[in-house]
Amino acid sequence: MRGIGCALLGCLLHACGETVVPSADLALEHVTVLDVLDGERRRDLTILVEGTRIVAVAPSSRAEVPAGTRAVDGSGWYVIPGLWDAHVHSAWNTAWHFPLLVAHGITGVRNMHTSVDTALELTRAVARRVASGELLGPRFLANGPIVDGDPSVQDGSVTARTPAEGRAIVDSLARAGADFIKVYSNLSREVYLAIAAQARLRGIPLDGHVPFQVRSAEAAAAGQRTSEHLFGLQMGCSRVADSLRAEHARLMAPGTPLPPEQVEDVFFGLIHAASATRNADTCAETIQAYRRHGVAVVPTLAALAAFSDPAAVLADTARMRLVPEEVRRQWGRLAKAGVFEGTTGTGARVAALENLRLLHAAGVRILAGTDLGNPFLVPGASLHDELLLLAEAGLSPLEALQAATVEPARVLGLGDSVGRVAVGMLADLVLLEADPLDDLRHTRRIIGVVVNGRYLDRRELDELVQPPLVDSER
Repeated sequence: MRGIGCALLGCLLHACGETVVPSADLALEHVTVLDVLDGERRRDLTILVEGTRIVAVAPSSRAEVPAGTRAVDGSGWYVIPGLWDAHVHSAWNTAWHFPLLVAHGITGVRNMHTSVDTALELTRAVARRVASGELLGPRFLANGPIVDGDPSVQDGSVTARTPAEGRAIVDSLARAGADFIKVYSNLSREVYLAIAAQARLRGIPLDGHVPFQVRSAEAAAAGQRTSEHLFGLQMGCSRVADSLRAEHARLMAPGTPLPPEQVEDVFFGLIHAASATRNADTCAETIQAYRRHGVAVVPTLAALAAFSDPAAVLADTARMRLVPEEVRRQWGRLAKAGVFEGTTGTGARVAALENLRLLHAAGVRILAGTDLGNPFLVPGASLHDELLLLAEAGLSPLEALQAATVEPARVLGLGDSVGRVAVGMLADLVLLEADPLDDLRHTRRIIGVVVNGRYLDRRELDELVQPPLVDSER
């Protein structure tokens, strides 16, 4: 029992001596539990699960498994909390995304937008089906539609042209059950600040992009919970940010709207210009504001890497077997046409890694997310790519794991129920054949997954991904 106190043993051991046998549906015996809080390896433990909750974690020598319990010998295996992908677009394609996410150990996602007119109704229905067990999939948090200015960048957005419209949209989404509000890049400063104030009043989190007309430090002070894709920091690091904001205002001025096909070109053009005028000294104000106000950054480096080299993705035959034929053909056409060459920009990956290194060094919270739903991103597999890219930016293997487990749980308000392997927590677990703290690539060596108390062994996980499907509704 060395290194394991009474608090850890919870309801299994009474007074650190007397064995108590709760009822249980699942026993994972003789496993090594990796504590994602401190990196300690707690060896030869047994985890008991009843229903959807962990009811005991204790030395196997003291753990008496109740009769009738499904017992799994985990000798030589490592257990980590279920992984999170904190930035996906999966509500419209659960038939393809969800089996692969679960098979890759992702037991929780934050869905950031889906481009249908009934986005919130769709996402709420998905969340209900997952919660009830009707649909096997990760825990599902969602915003409904993006809130953007006029013109909006993404299809399916709701438009807020005035502060009053912004406040009304927040009220409507909060009443309808959105888990958070996602703001986007073309909101005016006045409207954004009204949305942020109303979100604070309604007690609903504000996530998303930092609008071009808002300084990143100002968005942090206004209470934005997460900043996506490093875009906010890219503007915050630009030595000509004020000029870029003025250019954005000119291009998007009332009465001179751009054709819809050019709106996205302006968006990425300004982001590229910010990256090209990066000055590390200029980053300090934004980084300190993020740290001071507790903003979490979701860098989505996997998307940047995939967009930068789609040919490499398409050439990965093992990965392409996980992609439906219809989607493979679509990706091939996009790659041939060079559609995504304009979204990355020269040196974008280098600048992103440097910016992330600065954020990490300053102690800013980092969440692992992929932007799944975009081309060249494979459900589940891309999250493991993201972990390696976080390590490339300077995070240790433990810190990368934290970015996909305990940190999303804390930031998303679920820290009392997921993100750790402990008594009373929901049973979302990943069983690995090798230690990911020795080599982060070992997160791919999955031998079993427990999702909301349901154990899936390797055979069942393999069956989940055959054949890959695409939902008809989008």
